[in-house]
Amino acid sequence: MRINNATIKIGGEAGTGVLTVGLLLSKLFQRSGLQVFFTNDYPSLIKGGHNTVTVRVAPERIHSLDGAFDILIALDKRTIQTHWAELAPGGAIIYDSTKVNESDANIPRVDIRKIGIPLSKIATDCGGDILFNQVAVGATLSLLGMDLTILNSLIEKTFAKKGEQVVSQNKAAALGGFNFLKDEMAKAGSTPFTISIQPQAAVRRTLMINGNDAVCAAAVAAGVQLVAEYPMSPSSSVLHWMAAHASKYNIVVKHTEDEITAMNMLCGAGFAGVRCLTATSGGGFSLMAEGLGNAGMAEIPCVVVNDQRAGPSTGLPTYTDQADLQFVLHASQGEFPRIVACPGDPQEVFYLTFDVFNMVDLVQTPAVILLDKYLAESMQTIPYFKAETLKINRGLLQTDAQMEAAVNFKRHLLTPSGISPRCIPGQKNGIHVCSSYEHDETGFTSEAPDVRTSMIDKRERKMRAINPLLYQPLFFGEQDSEFLIISWGSTKGPVLEALKILKELGISVKFMHIRYASPFATDAIRHAIESTKRHLIIEGNSTGQMRALIREKTGLFIENFYARYDARPFTPDEIVTQVKTCVGSSR
Repeated sequence: MRINNATIKIGGEAGTGVLTVGLLLSKLFQRSGLQVFFTNDYPSLIKGGHNTVTVRVAPERIHSLDGAFDILIALDKRTIQTHWAELAPGGAIIYDSTKVNESDANIPRVDIRKIGIPLSKIATDCGGDILFNQVAVGATLSLLGMDLTILNSLIEKTFAKKGEQVVSQNKAAALGGFNFLKDEMAKAGSTPFTISIQPQAAVRRTLMINGNDAVCAAAVAAGVQLVAEYPMSPSSSVLHWMAAHASKYNIVVKHTEDEITAMNMLCGAGFAGVRCLTATSGGGFSLMAEGLGNAGMAEIPCVVVNDQRAGPSTGLPTYTDQADLQFVLHASQGEFPRIVACPGDPQEVFYLTFDVFNMVDLVQTPAVILLDKYLAESMQTIPYFKAETLKINRGLLQTDAQMEAAVNFKRHLLTPSGISPRCIPGQKNGIHVCSSYEHDETGFTSEAPDVRTSMIDKRERKMRAINPLLYQPLFFGEQDSEFLIISWGSTKGPVLEALKILKELGISVKFMHIRYASPFATDAIRHAIESTKRHLIIEGNSTGQMRALIREKTGLFIENFYARYDARPFTPDEIVTQVKTCVGSSR
C-alpha cells in the first residue's frame, strides 16, 4: 500500500463545485501536515464547459503534478468519458450516481474501481444540493482511510459565522458520503484501497498560496500604496485580493477603465514617490507599452506584473504560455533599461517581487515581473515567508530635510553611477518637471545631440548599481554533472520533479534556473554552459526566446531545445524522456 502520496482529479461543469471540492481537499491535506500542489484547468466560459481541478499530496516538498492520477471524482458523465484512460492502475472513480448512469461508468478498465455514490441525494437529505461537495470530500476521505476529525475542524472554522445549523448540515453531508462509501466497500467485500493518507504527527506549518497571491503579499511587505489595474485573466485575482485588503493595508486600489490608464496612473504615482503596482496579461501589456516608455524616459520606478497566457491577440485566455519574454524585454520604442524578473514558484515570486520594488527605487526605472497562468493560479504548500528579514530601500528618494538644504537641485543630474537624487512634488527647492520628452539634467526638454547621448548613457549605466548577487541563476541537482538543463519561470517546478525521477534512474543532471532576464547574469550563465558538455533548454514557447537571449548575451548556442506550446504546462515525465534521449539512455 502506498502511503501519503496520491493525485486526485475532480471534473464537472463550471459552477458545479469542482473548485470547492479541490480546495477543501487541499486544505485538509495541508492541515494533515502534508505537502500539496493544486492546479486548475478551465475554458474561457462564464458557465458550462469542462472544468477540472487536480490535487497532488505527498509527504515531502512537491513542485508540480507528476503525470497520472489515482482518484477521479466525476461530477458529470463527460468527466468519466474524458479522463478514464488517464487513471493509474489500481485507481478509482467516484461518480455521482444521481446524475451519471451506471452504464456511463462501464468503461473498459478492469484495473480500477468504479464507485457510484448519490452525492446530490445525500446532500439534499442533509439540507440542500449545495452540500454535495462535502459529500464528495467525505467519500474521498473514506476511500483513503482517513477519518473526519480534520475535515470537521475545517468546517467549523469555515462556517462558524453562518451559524450552528450550517455547520451541522455540512458535517452531516460529509458523514453521509463517508459512511456510504464505507458501507459500499464492505458490501462488496473489497480489499482496502491501494493508497492511504495518514496525517503526520508533527504538523509542519506551511502556507498554501499561488503566484498571484504571493505577488500581493510581497507588494504589501514592500509598502505598496497604489494598485491600478484593469482585470484581465489570469491576472485579475491580483486586483481582487488588493481590493479586499485595501483598507487593512491602507492601499489605494483603482479599477481603471483600461490598461493604458493603469500604466499612466503608475507613472503619476511613481513620480509622486508612491510605490505602485499593476497586473495584466499580454494583451493588456501591449496597451501599456507607451506608458512603460514614459516611465523609462522620466526615470520613474513602478512595477508591472505580466501573467502570460497563450496569444497572440485574445489567444487562449485561460491557458498558460511563456511567449512574452522577448516582447517584454523590448516593449516600447527607443532604448531604456528595465528590470525583467521571471520567478519559478510562489516562494520565489514573493522574495523576487520584494527585491524588485527595491530595485526600481534604486535605479529609477520600470520593472516587469513575468509570471504565467500556471504559476499565477496553481497553489502549493511552501514554508512561511520570513517577511521580518526584509528591508525596504527607497534609494535616493530625498527626505524633506535633505531638500531643505538642496541648492541648484537637478532631478536628472549626471552622476558616475547614472542614478540621480529624486525629489517628489511639494518638497522645497525641488524641480518638479516630468514629461515624456528627452531632457537635460533639470528635466526640461532638450533636443541637443550631446544631451541626448549623455542621457541615454546615464540611463543605461544605472543598472550596474544592482547587486549581482540578487539576479544570479539558481542551481539544483548534481553540481558536478556534465549534463545541464536550463529553464526559466514556472518550468522550474516540473524540472525539479523530473530531477527526482532522474536521480532514481541513476542519471546525473545539473539544473540552472534563470530568474532574471534583465539584468542578465551573463558571466555565471556562460560559465555554467561552458563547464558542461551537454545541454537541454526547456521553454513554453515555439521559438526558444530564452535560448535566443542567452546566445545574444553570451555568444553560446544551445543545440538541444525542447518546446511545449500547446498552452499546457510541462510534465516531469516528458522532461525525463527528453533528458534520456539527449544522454542516449535506455533506462
